[in-house]
Amino acid sequence: MTELSQFDDDERALILNTPGVVLKGTVVSDGSKNALVFLKEVTAGAKVFKEARKHENAFVKSVALALRERDPESSEDELPVDDVAMSEALKLAAEVADLLRRKATPDDAAAYTAWLLHLATEVAGAVKTRQGGLFSKKVAINEGERMFLDDLHQALTA
Repeated sequence: MTELSQFDDDERALILNTPGVVLKGTVVSDGSKNALVFLKEVTAGAKVFKEARKHENAFVKSVALALRERDPESSEDELPVDDVAMSEALKLAAEVADLLRRKATPDDAAAYTAWLLHLATEVAGAVKTRQGGLFSKKVAINEGERMFLDDLHQALTA
C-alpha cells in the first residue's frame, strides 16, 4: 500500500491540492455564474470528499482524511472565477497522475485518478441545464462540462 508519508512535502502538497483544484475547475466548466448552481455543485463535491473518507482504497481514504484534518489556512479558498481554474486543474491532474504512476502502487494510482474523475463527474452532473435554449431538454452535463471531463480523463491517463 502507498502511504502519504513516502512522498516529500511538495509531492504530498500536489496530492492533497489537486482534488480541490479539480473541484474548482469543474465548477467553472459549465460557464454559469449562478450562485445556486455554484452552491449545488460545491455541495456535490463536498459529498464526494466525505464519502472518500470511507473509500475502499486505503490510499484514497488517507488522502480524504488528510484533507479533513488540514489547516484551513493552508488551502486557497477563493472562489473560481474563470477558465484559469480549468487549466490549472488539468495541469495538476497530469502532474499528480505522473507522480503516482512513478511512486505509488498501480492500484493506488488507479484508485486516486478514478476518484478525481468521479469527483468531477458528480460536480458536473449536480445541476441540470438547458443546453439549447428555453424549449430544449435539460441535460445533466453540458457541452463545456463534457469537454472538461474529457480533457481531465486525458490528463489523468496520458
